[in-house]
Amino acid sequence: MLPQDRTRLCTLELVAAMVIYGTLGWPVRFIALPSSVLACVRGALGALSLYLMARLLGRTLNVPRDARSIALLVAGGACIGINWVLLFEAYRRTTLATAELAYEMMPVYVTLVSPIVLHERLTLRKLLFLGLALFGMALVSGIGQTPAEGVTLEGVLFGLGGAFFYGNCALINKFLGHVDAVTQTVVQLSVASLVLLPYVLLTVSPAEISLDTRTVVLTLLVGVVHTGLGFGLWFASMSGLPAQKIALLGYIDPIVALAVSALVFHEYLTPLGMVGAALVLGSLLASELLDVAEEQRAALLERPSA
Repeated sequence: MLPQDRTRLCTLELVAAMVIYGTLGWPVRFIALPSSVLACVRGALGALSLYLMARLLGRTLNVPRDARSIALLVAGGACIGINWVLLFEAYRRTTLATAELAYEMMPVYVTLVSPIVLHERLTLRKLLFLGLALFGMALVSGIGQTPAEGVTLEGVLFGLGGAFFYGNCALINKFLGHVDAVTQTVVQLSVASLVLLPYVLLTVSPAEISLDTRTVVLTLLVGVVHTGLGFGLWFASMSGLPAQKIALLGYIDPIVALAVSALVFHEYLTPLGMVGAALVLGSLLASELLDVAEEQRAALLERPSA
């Protein structure tokens, strides 16, 4: 395959993955299962489907055997499970747009704790972008004003809680660079399901579980397509795209979620909420692109001259 064809294919794969992720809230709204049950089943279906895809492509899982790596994988998987429960609750308690924008605050949390956990430098520029993102989220949430119809503080808090645990998973995975991404994801999705299972058995009564045709079909969609296929496409695209393009295309996810919220569920942001959404997504994207540019500049400076 020619390099330009490979780049085009990887671009299509990443765009497809982002569109899949951006439509997640759509089926979740119509699944008649408690969020903890849905998250538990999603982890199991996602792990199984991603594992089968890897095997079909001739890839094997290389699960580490040292105690430190296993502990980190388990901790990351637990964070994924809790993160999903909170995100699903956010989808059900506020508008999809608001839930998604709250969830997109994950980089803010990661950046703020990175100096402590990863010993990274927190620059004035990063603080400025974080401040803009936080201000934008306040506008979306309707703090100090009348919020848009359907926007609730409770839903925003659930979304932010999901972002917190998602961010912790991202930080944990920084210490798992020696584990390939597919193995890491299959194990952590499996752990997410196993960690949630006791909680589900203790807190959910059989009367709360409805297995009508729509619920079964949509649950399979979330587990196989929005999880297994989504991760598979994302991993497949990574090897053929530059970091700037990955960062830029990654924001298709929240844009699609905002479009679904407005076009499908008729959930509209107020004018100030729209400004807030632009501030959240614009500041986070700008910060990420500048970070990528700095990393590439540093790599060029370190490269020995001919």
